[in-house]
Amino acid sequence: MQILFVNTTFGYVGGVEQHIILACDGLRLRGYSCSIAYQNASGRDASEFSSHFNASYSLQSSTWKEVLDRDRPDCIYIHKWDSIQPILTAVGGRIPLIRMFHDHDIYCPRRHKYLSFSRKICTYKAGLACYLDLAFLERKQGKIAYAPILPKLRELAINRTLDCVVVGSSYMRKELLRNGFSPDSIKVIPPSVSDFEKSPVPLTDTGGILYVGQLVRGKGVDTLLRAFALIRSTLTLTIVGAGNDEEFLHSLSVELGISQRVQFLGWVEHNQLGKLYDEAMMVVVPSRWPEPFGMVGLEALLRQRPVIASEVGGIPDWLEDGETGLLFPVNDEASLARAIDRLAEDNQLASELGRRGRDNVLERFSFDAFITRLIDLIQERITQCS
Repeated sequence: MQILFVNTTFGYVGGVEQHIILACDGLRLRGYSCSIAYQNASGRDASEFSSHFNASYSLQSSTWKEVLDRDRPDCIYIHKWDSIQPILTAVGGRIPLIRMFHDHDIYCPRRHKYLSFSRKICTYKAGLACYLDLAFLERKQGKIAYAPILPKLRELAINRTLDCVVVGSSYMRKELLRNGFSPDSIKVIPPSVSDFEKSPVPLTDTGGILYVGQLVRGKGVDTLLRAFALIRSTLTLTIVGAGNDEEFLHSLSVELGISQRVQFLGWVEHNQLGKLYDEAMMVVVPSRWPEPFGMVGLEALLRQRPVIASEVGGIPDWLEDGETGLLFPVNDEASLARAIDRLAEDNQLASELGRRGRDNVLERFSFDAFITRLIDLIQERITQCS
């Protein structure tokens, strides 16, 4: 059976592409053939990324009709994609579609789902509230530019007609319902992370704090730096990732007087993260935007590293405060600092949270369970369209 993945980017960029590779590998292990259609090849490690698929098609050199004629998919699995109408037109109802929303782009013109002025989480549906929050303005290369909202609302309306959309968390389901999607069309399939080849290394009190993710405003790394400046503990902080806020965060660490204890590693290949998790005493996910899920936290827990995270978005789906980690109010650096000190000063608690966190991930978010849910959905859609 042939599955055609669709994604804007070819190569590794972030959690979306990691999810695609995991899903592809799992399907192939169950006897499926997988290919991918994409818009641009701007991701990292494109050659390695390509090796997971039986075929790949660039939409810059091929039309949708040509892709479908060559690939002949039994089901199309759409991920990040700006305009779905050309796909719907080319398919014409002949091939079942599944679309997964990994983020808030479809119902948030500004994409991060928090209000510009108050920095509070937005709880409005897409529409008038977006205009009142000036979401028609965006910053490009240091300048303010016009970003029309109406085309995005039209795209949202087209996507509401889909028979099957997938999200990874209860938070995302609530947002789709808020924005007019049919309850019957929404399927919640929590994502999975593959367990590491090596067994977890026991936690010690000599490790530091680790952050892994993009260095952008919504990830809240500035909150982490301000909290780090408040802690009593003499831990170090390692920041892994790259992004538009990198220069600002370097300057902020100097301004706060903590630069000697903060290490910026930049982009690190995914296969090198295991060692960094093992060297850490704890991992912090300080997001201010409502994370659709938060894959880094699951990876850290698989290495039995306790996670401290913002109580926002889909994070509470996998992190229970005091049981599998610690939650703190979004943007609250004082609360985050207290949580860091709590784990730094109680190695037994940190170890217990890491152990329970790993058990929880293996039980609820196992790779096999994820692939089984996905295959069941694919088969259901194919049956419904036959």
